[in-house]
Amino acid sequence: MIEVKNINKSFKEQQVLFDISSQFEQGKVNLIIGQSGQGKSVLAKCMVGLHEIDAGEILFNGQNFTAMDQDEKALIRQQVGMLFQGAALFDSLTVEQNVMFPLSMFTTMTKKEMQMRADFCLERVNLTGKNTLYPSEC
Repeated sequence: MIEVKNINKSFKEQQVLFDISSQFEQGKVNLIIGQSGQGKSVLAKCMVGLHEIDAGEILFNGQNFTAMDQDEKALIRQQVGMLFQGAALFDSLTVEQNVMFPLSMFTTMTKKEMQMRADFCLERVNLTGKNTLYPSEC
């Protein structure tokens, strides 16, 4: 579970997040919804450590992510995926290669194991059989 507690984030004089708290449960579909410009992407970036928060806590399975050093944060990031809005996939890689990209960086899986994991993940999002297509073709 990921839990954010009383998160605050500002950029210069612009406060984007004020006292945000929520729980994101493992194995469930969790959404961050709201109007454009209300801080959804900023919250997600704070949750994975791309933005440092001004106040509050971010907990991964009870571990305080905000208090971790960079090596500890890197271990947590291996378990978390984030896809940015828009054309954020590598358009020069196939769908399968995009899914396998973080696996090749952060695991010791064999190529066959990575392909099996990619197949499993693509099946879960109704993209079975799309492995060799490029993102623009899906």
